[in-house]
Amino acid sequence: MSEEEFLDELPPLTPLQTGPPPDCPFCGDPMSWVDGDWACQDCNGENMGPETG
Repeated sequence: MSEEEFLDELPPLTPLQTGPPPDCPFCGDPMSWVDGDWACQDCNGENMGPETG
């Protein structure tokens, strides 16, 4: 394989988060690791804000 074939590959993945989860900016509870990012299970709406309905 030539060097040019590797130019279109994706960059290396970032390491997974370690340590305690951050607090939710809306409700203050600890967030969970969901689909590769921190998310609040209680406030998880379409825009990641508090549920209003």
